Amino acid sequence: WGQAQGPPYTSTAALTVPVGARANTMAGTAWPLICLTAVFGCAYAVHEQDLEDWFASPYGLAMARSDARSLASKEWQTLTQCGVTIASLRGLKDVLYKHDGMDLDLAGVRREILPLAEHHAPPEKLDTFYRVLSSSVRGLALAKVEAQGLAISLVKDRAEPDQLQDLYAAMFGSSGVGFDRNRARTLAIQQARAGADAVQFKRSYLSKRDEKAAVKESVNANMHGLIRRYAKDAKLYTAPGFQEYYGTRWLSEWLDAPMELRVARDGHAYTASEFAQYYGSQWFDEYRAAAEATQMRLANDGKAYNVQEFRGYYGDEWQRRWDDAAELPCTQCKPFGRGAGGLLGGVAF
Repeated sequence: WGQAQGPPYTSTAALTVPVGARANTMAGTAWPLICLTAVFGCAYAVHEQDLEDWFASPYGLAMARSDARSLASKEWQTLTQCGVTIASLRGLKDVLYKHDGMDLDLAGVRREILPLAEHHAPPEKLDTFYRVLSSSVRGLALAKVEAQGLAISLVKDRAEPDQLQDLYAAMFGSSGVGFDRNRARTLAIQQARAGADAVQFKRSYLSKRDEKAAVKESVNANMHGLIRRYAKDAKLYTAPGFQEYYGTRWLSEWLDAPMELRVARDGHAYTASEFAQYYGSQWFDEYRAAAEATQMRLANDGKAYNVQEFRGYYGDEWQRRWDDAAELPCTQCKPFGRGAGGLLGGVAF
């Protein structure tokens, strides 16, 4: 772990579109599948036969061979572009399926594992989210099925499990502001999705007894106000920028907006929270000095587009489509799996 590396993922937490004309207008920026595969190289490709074998294996998804073959044929190219390997699928399955993990049934694992892999969800972070959501000790004590679904959606949203835990503690229990359990659960989950400073939430609420003000001020204070998200115009704004433009609708727009990532020294893109987890007290300077990542995702035509191009392709639906799309390395980034940091932590129980 030297200074040359950047922050790892860690927690201390079908639209049919005519393609032909669009492909011509996007020429030069949207890369066909075969080109991306060539750039990434065989070392980061997942082979179709290996996928089929793992899907059919009792140690994998235990699918019928014909179903495994069909799924592998359909998915291997996307998984290759995303840098997904059998090892990364195995890590996700362990968390999703094991009885001491999230304990989904096989049907649930089959449904969730590929979208999680295409979003590069860290298994350890997924596991920590589930424990925070389900534990009755320093957690939200949610029912199993609800905790399973929320853990999956929160990790895709790049929320942080430790922030969720801190927000819940600020709202409920002996050290909280006095919310009942159900209100604290709902609001803590919302604020974790938004990214909010738990200390500021508690301070603001105790001072003003105004929930809306506490919500707003805690989001504004998160990570020293450096967080930006892509609004409907595909441009980056801070939370106060959303509040100024959208008025009373700012929070729903903020929650729908993809988050800015920046490129760390290891050549991979991370959120501000992930910078802080790795760099500690130096995170602020490291994050401010880092370049904005030009994020790329796969559209339904099999081509890669950045945020602005996604908006051009999908129009007003672009943010929702972006959330569902497979994540590719940013244009300045190394391929996934090459040179990334490896320290993974979690909330203690």
